[in-house]
Amino acid sequence: MNKVFVKWSQWLDVIYKEITSLSVNRHIFWEVQEIIKTNKKIQKPSSFYEFLGSAYGSLTVMGIRRQVKIDKQSISFARLLDQIAKTPSVISRQRFVALYGTDPMMIEFGERDFKKFVDRTGRHIDPSIVIDDLARLRTKASKCEKFADMRVAHFDKRALKNPPTFKDIDECIDYLEELLKKYSLIFRATCLTSVLPMWQYDWKEIFLYPWIEVNK
Repeated sequence: MNKVFVKWSQWLDVIYKEITSLSVNRHIFWEVQEIIKTNKKIQKPSSFYEFLGSAYGSLTVMGIRRQVKIDKQSISFARLLDQIAKTPSVISRQRFVALYGTDPMMIEFGERDFKKFVDRTGRHIDPSIVIDDLARLRTKASKCEKFADMRVAHFDKRALKNPPTFKDIDECIDYLEELLKKYSLIFRATCLTSVLPMWQYDWKEIFLYPWIEVNK
């Protein structure tokens, strides 16, 4: 197997875990917001709520920032896309279709699926598609990346204009999930329906009990 493909595949494993973490954190944050929203007894000013929002925002923009950095030490979606665009022949039609097995019908499915990504030669992934994916990622993540650089990684003396909103963060995570589904198919012929994992327990059960016991 091509060493470059193996390296990229290992990167995709790391990226998968990172984006899953972003998705899990987002789900938990908004589920807790819903708990607060539906319980009037706890709808009051609280430093805890401020901490929760600040901690989630800082953690998440840094996670997004990691996915758009391109340097020799980084494992990120941006770097993966950049390398694929520069060496598209590694993601070949032959390699992709082979993932579907030897049954003629499955091979036909493989050929059909790869047509979504193939270049004009029909031999490998179209680099223009990858370049477009990278450009969209950078655009969607730009506010989060700038905020992470100027206010989380360190406090920049320059004024920060147009900081990201929670909506901006959500849209960026949505796009990262979209990319993960797309490249999971390209690399592994895997149909990833959801990035968010299925809990094997009720993580919200802790909210069914008082956190502070009041002695009477």
